[in-house]
Amino acid sequence: MEKDRAYYRAVEQTLTLADFERGKHSPKHSLFHLERMRLLCAQLGNPQSDIPSVHIAGTKGKGTTAAMITAILGSSGYKVGLVTSPHLHSLTERIRIGSEPISKSDFTNLVNQIWPVVLETGQNSQYGGVTWFEFMVSAAFHFFRESDVDFQVVETGLGGRLDATNILLPIISVITSISLDHVSILGDTLTKIASEKAGIIKDKIPVVISPQREESMNVMTGIAADCNAPVKKVSDNYSVVIKNKDLSGQYLQVKSPLRNYEFKLPLLGIHQTENALAAICAIETIKELGYPIDEDSVETGLSKVCWPGRFEVLKTSGPTLIVDGAHNPYSMERLVDTVNDHMDNPKVIVVFGATGGHDLGNMLEPLKLMDSVLIPVSSRHPKSIESAIVGTASSNWDIVTTKAFGSVSEGLDHAFNLAGQNDLILGTGSLSVAAEISEVIKEIPPEIYPNLS
Repeated sequence: MEKDRAYYRAVEQTLTLADFERGKHSPKHSLFHLERMRLLCAQLGNPQSDIPSVHIAGTKGKGTTAAMITAILGSSGYKVGLVTSPHLHSLTERIRIGSEPISKSDFTNLVNQIWPVVLETGQNSQYGGVTWFEFMVSAAFHFFRESDVDFQVVETGLGGRLDATNILLPIISVITSISLDHVSILGDTLTKIASEKAGIIKDKIPVVISPQREESMNVMTGIAADCNAPVKKVSDNYSVVIKNKDLSGQYLQVKSPLRNYEFKLPLLGIHQTENALAAICAIETIKELGYPIDEDSVETGLSKVCWPGRFEVLKTSGPTLIVDGAHNPYSMERLVDTVNDHMDNPKVIVVFGATGGHDLGNMLEPLKLMDSVLIPVSSRHPKSIESAIVGTASSNWDIVTTKAFGSVSEGLDHAFNLAGQNDLILGTGSLSVAAEISEVIKEIPPEIYPNLS
């Protein structure tokens, strides 16, 4: 189909740009800056400045919280642009109107419109060539302006302070849970990482902060004080009671300073209730800023929110199949907690693959809290760790480990061969593993990109 061919040509064109997310080599953090991004967006007429923005950083939950805020605003009648990363199946997922990714033809048109500016910025500035992430974020800003959205909800990529999205002057900032991740880039302590994430806090702009470790919270509130930014600590004024739960969702009662809410959240896990509280706090803060929000939109939006790849139940019987993009020790702990909270001590067949830059050894440790057998796999992601290395690390933790498989689909086939009717197959270790399992089960054609060096 000609439209698809044009789309893949456009994708290939953008992938000629430096891609530190998928490429195997990343620059030192000291080499990141915002000057080139500012110049690129200035050449496009600063589209990011024309739309009220919600800017979200954090280690875990920032994409989910962004989706929740978008769903609530959409339920209140607003047209909302959403920027997230990474994607599961198609890079068009990174630019959405509401929950819907832009079309392939829209992406192709975006490349055609913006590419001359991308080349000019790279050739005529002192800052070097535009990166792939900078292109995607600027393309989103341009598309949202052209689409006349009412709000844009923007998730940071890596960090916050020097992230390409941080040229925004939002109406509100949100910082979700902080834990150790990307330590080679962001720092090897919570205080260093918190400082980077808190770099999205702006002068006099309200900031919503999810529950944090004390050292992280102290860093964030200190930076907010320096910026005269009002702080909304979610844990101070918001509480939740889980009334009931099953594999289809959890029924919540939420108490806020404005009112009480009751709704069924389709996303599972205690951490998702924390994300919901952050989203509600953000929405109520937006309302305080003078933006009308329909009274029932919180309950309606959160009852419909969809965010695949995060404790997503793909099969409920013979055996159960769940995927989750957990990719650091903290998220693995929450994943194991969620399994144990929703299921009665099942035998768990773990299809596990990881990508470079994450703490493989300590990611595996929480799996010892389950009756688990681990199947090491390698995903298609260029930074995927060799499955044999995953297998060795798993064995070192005394986890029962099968032979290693060179692909996720082969590992999944082996999992089905091993699993009994009442067992759980759990695909995790990276979002790419979750995505590839979903593609098999849902029969989604994968987007295959050239390997990057």
